[in-house]
Amino acid sequence: MKKLALTIVCAMAMTGAAFAQGFVNWSIPTGDVTMETNSTSYSPLLGGGSTGLTSGAGGGNVGLTATAVNGFYYALLTSTANLSTDTTVWDGTWTGAAGSGGINMMATNSTGLSHGGVVVGASGGASGTGVAVNWANGTVQSTILVGWSADLGTSWVGVSNILAGLANNSTTAFFAADPSGANAFFGETSIGDVNPAASVPGNNIFSTSSTATGTGTPIFSLNTQLYLIPVPEPTTLALAGLGGLGLMLFRRQRK
Repeated sequence: MKKLALTIVCAMAMTGAAFAQGFVNWSIPTGDVTMETNSTSYSPLLGGGSTGLTSGAGGGNVGLTATAVNGFYYALLTSTANLSTDTTVWDGTWTGAAGSGGINMMATNSTGLSHGGVVVGASGGASGTGVAVNWANGTVQSTILVGWSADLGTSWVGVSNILAGLANNSTTAFFAADPSGANAFFGETSIGDVNPAASVPGNNIFSTSSTATGTGTPIFSLNTQLYLIPVPEPTTLALAGLGGLGLMLFRRQRK
C-alpha cells in the first residue's frame, strides 16, 4: 500500500477588536486521522457508484495515500451551522478563510515515511496550541477536515469551486485546473464541533475518540476515504453537445 506523511502548515487570522476570541488546539496526535485513496468507488458526494476498475496497475485500489511531495492537500474548515453530516461541503456553508472562520489550517505531503497515511500535527513554527479563533468561549462551531489530490489545486477556495461546478454538471473549473483530466480524489472526515477555550492552550479539535466532551465533539476519523471524482471526458461532453445541436437542427428542419 502507498504511504503518506504530512507536514501541517497553519495560518491563523488575527481578529480585530470587534470580534471576541477563543482558543483551540489543532494539533493532530498521530493516528487520529488516516487517509486512503479509493479508486474502486466514485465519490458518493458526486453520484457515487463503482468505477469498474479492477485491481492492479492503473486499476482500482484502496490504500494509504501516496508519498509524492505535495501530492495531497488538506484543509480544516469551520461552520456556524450545527451539522452532523454534509453532502455539499463546497456550497459555502463551510469556510477556511482567515478572518471568516477564524482558522485556516492546511496540510501537505512531506517526503518522510514515519507517518504513512496519517495526518499529523505541525512541526516547527507553530505548536498547534493556543490558536486564536474569532468566536468566543460559549459558542460552538462545527469542524471538518477535507482532503484532495493536488491536481485539483492547492487552496480550498479553488477546490470548492471545482466541486460546485461538477455538482452542477459543469467541468469548466475542473479542466482549467487540470487540463489532462487525470484521476482526482476528494474526501472528508467525520464532522466534529468545538467550543473554544477562553485562554491558551485551547480546546481540542482532534482526539483519539469521537465521544462528545464538555468542550465539544472532536474529530476522530480513521481510514478516511478520498474517493475518485467522476469527471466526463471533454470529448464526451463535446459529442453530447453536438448531439444536442443536431437534434435541434433536425427539429427545425421538420417545422
